[in-house]
Amino acid sequence: NFRNYVAGEVASLPSKHPSMKVDTDVIGFIHNAGRKFVSPDYIQALLTTKIIVLAQRDKWEGHLRLMEGLLSGALVMHDPQVYWPYGIVDGVNILVYHSMFDLEEKILYYLDPANEQERIMIGQRGREIALSKNRFWDNVERLLLNGDKKYVNDYGVSYQPWKGHGNP
Repeated sequence: NFRNYVAGEVASLPSKHPSMKVDTDVIGFIHNAGRKFVSPDYIQALLTTKIIVLAQRDKWEGHLRLMEGLLSGALVMHDPQVYWPYGIVDGVNILVYHSMFDLEEKILYYLDPANEQERIMIGQRGREIALSKNRFWDNVERLLLNGDKKYVNDYGVSYQPWKGHGNP
């Protein structure tokens, strides 16, 4: 699947760039336990990572890992999707990669010490938007209190019913 493909590509980066440290292991609880309990190892990994690379499951859009990554304050890189959570903007508080070549270039750019402050600022803005505009009740209010509008994001208004989490 796509997520495993991206993980494999990221895991191969140290072979081309020996100073790069990469961890693509599953950290925390697995087999649905991760959504019932908080794993201290997972929290530690989130809080000590400079860049988090996310890839969605096939035919699936939107997942908790995006908000968890943003909340960590690390720079989050994500594959494209149609609807982004409120206020998420490529290059401002997240980075969207469009190919494995693009992903590698962005990782190298933001790991360069000359670009450290830019990486930190994007990560901080991601954390701020997650905390200030994307908590559960923020999203419920937007869905319920938008009058005639069904869903609003930075790309405009959709008058189609919202179909989050990959539902057809």
